[in-house]
Amino acid sequence: MTTQQEARKDATEAAGFDWELSGLQADVARKVLALISAGKWQLLERISDAALSRELNVSRSPVRFVLNLLTDYGLLAHVAGKGYHLIRMLTEDELIDQLIPRSENTNLYNDLMTARAMGVIGTEVSETELVEQFKATRGAVRRALLRFSSEGLAERLPGHGWRFTESLDNERAVQESYTFRLVVECGALLQPDYAPQEEQLQALLRQQQAILDLPVGQLTKDTWFYTNAAFHETIVSWANNRFFTQSVRWQNSLRRMTEYADFGTLSEKRLHDACHDHIDILRAIEELDINFAAALLRRHISRSSRDD
Repeated sequence: MTTQQEARKDATEAAGFDWELSGLQADVARKVLALISAGKWQLLERISDAALSRELNVSRSPVRFVLNLLTDYGLLAHVAGKGYHLIRMLTEDELIDQLIPRSENTNLYNDLMTARAMGVIGTEVSETELVEQFKATRGAVRRALLRFSSEGLAERLPGHGWRFTESLDNERAVQESYTFRLVVECGALLQPDYAPQEEQLQALLRQQQAILDLPVGQLTKDTWFYTNAAFHETIVSWANNRFFTQSVRWQNSLRRMTEYADFGTLSEKRLHDACHDHIDILRAIEELDINFAAALLRRHISRSSRDD
């Protein structure tokens, strides 16, 4: 191990990646690292904690904790009065799963998500059933279910029961989701006050190109999902209608269940085709050819529907 790598390892351990992060902090850290890996920010670009907290739908406290953590690690720099700036990219040997190993709580959350996406667990479950099925403690099961609840994917029933919200766990639901997205996402682009934000648009273009440039074996499900979700949510947010944005965010939460479960089956061609579609849509928006962008988006969603 080189001296530089040893210094990074020492900084990582000093920052406490392995044992001092709460579940929320670890989740935010993984998302931020995925965004860095996907090229959301250019070198020396400022990273706004306020904008990031809005994008990740969490308070500023865990975001600032993570940004300070990544500053200690040497990815970011912080200057009083000027905020945080990205000073280097992740190297090939700095894998997100190694920097921030998944906690037992996160593993259980992902196991529940996969099981729900595959129909292994039903719409209504009890904590006792899940404790027995997943060999976990009741506290861990409850924390995972509370996380589902905070994301609008489950609700507590009287007693120890829980009900999952409508999910994309069958063919009809998947197709209804695509139909809904065609109406909402394409309709958002055609709103009279649609106004793309140049800085966000350029960040999205960098993210899509970064995925294309990344060897497919190094692409993680976190990076893929958050890059894909950010694209759809951001272009819809330019319609300046909170209900459009909330609808897409809800759809992204539903899609995460199936996309995390199906990520390993996606071919390199399908991943790259999606990125090329996204870039074409963004270029059309950049040129203010919004009708053409909406048509490209319709083709993209329809093609994904047929592939699924």
